[in-house]
Amino acid sequence: MAQTLRDFLKKVEKLPPDTLLCVAEVDEAFATHVEEFEIVENAKPQNKRSEGLEAVELGNGSQTVVVIRW
Repeated sequence: MAQTLRDFLKKVEKLPPDTLLCVAEVDEAFATHVEEFEIVENAKPQNKRSEGLEAVELGNGSQTVVVIRW
């Protein structure tokens, strides 16, 4: 189901403005609808300059991140 910007903004409106925003690929298609988004409370960011595929570990940490899956 396609997500709207309104849905997204409503879900994240109470998060601090410096909350990290991440993406995770569900499939390899480009220009696909956002599949889901979630707030992960226990994420562990890697190096902020990391250009690798996994800049944030979605567990084992103490930072909140927003993950968009497409």
